[in-house]
Amino acid sequence: MSGGGRRPPGGAWPRGVVRRLGAALPFRRRGGAGNASGEPAEPGPGAPAAAFETPAGPGGADGAGAAATAGAGTPAPGGPGASPGANPAARRRARFQPSPLGLFGIAAAAMFATLLVIQLVSGPFRVEDPQAGADPGTAPEDAATPPEGTARIMVAGDSIAQGSSGDFTWRYRLWRHLRHRAGLDVDFVGPHTTLLDVVAGEQGDSRYADPDFDTDHAALWGSTAADLADSVGEHVAEYDPHYLLLMAGVNDFVAGGSAQSALGEIRDAVSTARVARGDIQIVIGELTPVRGGTGSDPMNARIAEFNAALPGLAAEISGADSPVTVARTARGYAPAEDTWDGTHPNARGELKIAAAFADALAATLHLGEPYPRPLPDVRTGPRRAPEVTAEAVARDVRLTWDPVPGATRYHVFQRRVRPDPDELVRLPMEVAAADTGDTPSATIDRLLAGATYEFVVQPFKGDNGGARSDPVEITAGDDPPPAPEWVRLAEDRRTLVWAQVPDATHFEVWRRPLVCAAPSADPSPPGGDGAQRPDCRPRNDLGPGRGEGWQSAAVVSGDRRWTVAADGAPGWELAVRAHRDFVPGAYSATVVYEVPG
Repeated sequence: MSGGGRRPPGGAWPRGVVRRLGAALPFRRRGGAGNASGEPAEPGPGAPAAAFETPAGPGGADGAGAAATAGAGTPAPGGPGASPGANPAARRRARFQPSPLGLFGIAAAAMFATLLVIQLVSGPFRVEDPQAGADPGTAPEDAATPPEGTARIMVAGDSIAQGSSGDFTWRYRLWRHLRHRAGLDVDFVGPHTTLLDVVAGEQGDSRYADPDFDTDHAALWGSTAADLADSVGEHVAEYDPHYLLLMAGVNDFVAGGSAQSALGEIRDAVSTARVARGDIQIVIGELTPVRGGTGSDPMNARIAEFNAALPGLAAEISGADSPVTVARTARGYAPAEDTWDGTHPNARGELKIAAAFADALAATLHLGEPYPRPLPDVRTGPRRAPEVTAEAVARDVRLTWDPVPGATRYHVFQRRVRPDPDELVRLPMEVAAADTGDTPSATIDRLLAGATYEFVVQPFKGDNGGARSDPVEITAGDDPPPAPEWVRLAEDRRTLVWAQVPDATHFEVWRRPLVCAAPSADPSPPGGDGAQRPDCRPRNDLGPGRGEGWQSAAVVSGDRRWTVAADGAPGWELAVRAHRDFVPGAYSATVVYEVPG
């Protein structure tokens, strides 16, 4: 989805050539830059002297300028300022003494060579309308004309423009506005189509929140304005965009650069883009503020300085055929609400940046229409809800789910469904996303065996919570404990005792009254009190759960003993049942207790 570039015969220019050629363009009106004589040039109208100076550096436009200045301003051997005996051979050579007419010829030849280079790399040379020169650096209102047919747009920048896994990106929101709301035929172009995998830290992630848009771009995480100045010319030459949307500079500050040096690199990026296409129309985005950490205040100070100077730079370098305007992306942008990590935009931040670029394209470059206000309220955080599975492991529950694009961590919520339902609460745990791509999981312990629980997982990207999973329901550890053994009456014949049962949390004592027959007619034995005892025995050999008449008498926790009370009966059949929370186990064998006579 790219247009043909104006490349020289034999293929694309080597990296850096476009930027060096850009230094010769007439659009380059840098305050403080060296001219052919080695003296500082006058600043452009409307800009203070040295307002956008950048330090000279090897390989860049300023590095080349510094070398040219050193060659022009350093006295030739034997000339003024040189040691008289430094070069005797130079004194013997005849010195070139051009006449005034010769000087004019040299100047004319140099001018012709310059025009020839510009024509070769930029197409036919255009003479600006004299009226346009009345306000140098500012294009007339009618100079920006949308192209006929498809408008090719290149977005170049850093992580703010590229985005990361799970993002819509502001490119998506701008594309949808231009295509669906403004009804334009637009083609986003550039060498890249993907995002950064925010968990693994690797390029090539194609998991957009909505991939149904033109994903071509020229942005990369970590890019500086200097990187753009080095690469944008090649990209413009190859993809031939009508519009270039630039947004970079924060990474220059991270590397220790100043606002003025970043502005200088933006100037160089514009110059190199114009080498490849002289009538390219350019929108430069303000840098959005950041939050978090001790370094945010000085960083925001440099961002504010950059943004304050950006309109002046745009006015200075704007041309009749290649207008430059500014997108007010920082206006109304709040990093606490519009980012997911204090730096990178969430859905709200993407929308604000896209709206600012749409406004700039419409108001100054007459492409499309402004973004409608008020801006819609959009959800933040990962859009895809996890699909959770649950597995009971002994008395624990293990949850697993597929990684959610863009999620850096997960929260887990729990609710007991039955018995005794309670409220959904967040568990005191956080599951970090694995950079190896492993399946996220969480093990929840200390659950009540036999209880049915509901679990919900919510993905987070940084500070922004996303769509929660559907509840998954599971009963925890429902294996019943075995029956108690060695159930007996203690030596006092009134205390029921039994052995420990593994994993049992408590015990239940069951009883059934003995069945007694009428006393026999036989006389009392010698020495007796004359009273006769009834003949009492178990009703049958069916224990609790099978026989009739059994009742729960007590729940015992802790000590495995229970004192038997007569409670008006001549005796009882007794049995003990082990429980593990809400899971009842098997019954013990029965024991007979007779009330002492």
